[in-house]
Amino acid sequence: MAIISLQHGTTLRRAQSLLRSPPDPNFVEPGGNRDTRAEGFSAVIAGQPAFSLGSAEQYARTKSTNFPSEGGPVILEVEVPEWIVDIPRNDPIAAMIVASGEVRFEPDLGLTELRQAWPTLTKRIIPV
Repeated sequence: MAIISLQHGTTLRRAQSLLRSPPDPNFVEPGGNRDTRAEGFSAVIAGQPAFSLGSAEQYARTKSTNFPSEGGPVILEVEVPEWIVDIPRNDPIAAMIVASGEVRFEPDLGLTELRQAWPTLTKRIIPV
């Protein structure tokens, strides 16, 4: 089974939470409300530029600036089976987002499968 390394730029506190629990589509950032829920999980393929998000490192630094009490910028790297990444890749609309460098998992676009596999996936926190 082929594996793809995905990188999610975030803060240390959020990465530690993701080590324990899968991405929550109902997650709301501090100061947000139910209308600003995450609704999915975004990452970039390790080693590839992301035109829509910037690099995982850039995104982590922005998150850390916006949420300075969350332990600083980090990258959560997750080893995901290629068949799960192929779900958004093979969707006509989501494929355009993937082509921009962002792998975006949403309901009916791999999020359920990613959440189910999450406990068994290899994950590591990379300091930025």
